[in-house]
Amino acid sequence: MDDAELQRAIKAACFDEEADFSALPPRMAVYRRLVRNTLEGVTHKLLPRTREHMGEDFDRDIARFLAERGPRTHYLRDVPQELVAWASERWLREGRARWLADLARHEIASFTVSVVPYVAEPRAAEVALDRPLLLTSLMRIERFAWAVHEPAAPPPDRDVALLYHRDREHALRTLELSPLAAALLERAHLPLKDAIAAACDATGVAMNDETLASIARLLADLGERGILLGARES
Repeated sequence: MDDAELQRAIKAACFDEEADFSALPPRMAVYRRLVRNTLEGVTHKLLPRTREHMGEDFDRDIARFLAERGPRTHYLRDVPQELVAWASERWLREGRARWLADLARHEIASFTVSVVPYVAEPRAAEVALDRPLLLTSLMRIERFAWAVHEPAAPPPDRDVALLYHRDREHALRTLELSPLAAALLERAHLPLKDAIAAACDATGVAMNDETLASIARLLADLGERGILLGARES
């Protein structure tokens, strides 16, 4: 057995649902269990609510994922994300609860933001209408069709935009954004005046004094939370 054949055999032994150990070195069954326990363990840890609601079906889907596709990433922590990407459409086709895919994405987003490495942020200028906002790199915004950040099961059936960020002590925080706030922050790469106009247009909100005052309060709150760092210098 050459190296390529051995690698294929090891892959089959670790991930195939019906593995044949007859042509493999001794103790391969132990190695298979070690590999699978590790992958299952990190998936259970990162997707606890999804697994709780799916029960044994969740573990069966992990086995199907390993057999039909298998991990592509070199990083153990990215395996649950690959599982969710692979399984989401299948869950819908198989008649699973429609909110499960959103819940799984929420759990993945929460973990991703909680471990994203800190990098030195660009120098911030004072917020001005002709400059784009500078937001911390320790955040992301995700949209869902269900309020999956709430503990109810099933979660409330409503569109939500969630902002995930780390506070000054690097603890994970989640904010539910208004439609206008989400639209504005998703356009933070534009000069602020253009971002405001585009966000108002996208959400059907009149750009008047009341709206501008609410945006000012939003930006002040984001600044206090360490999400808004200022404006980009160029």
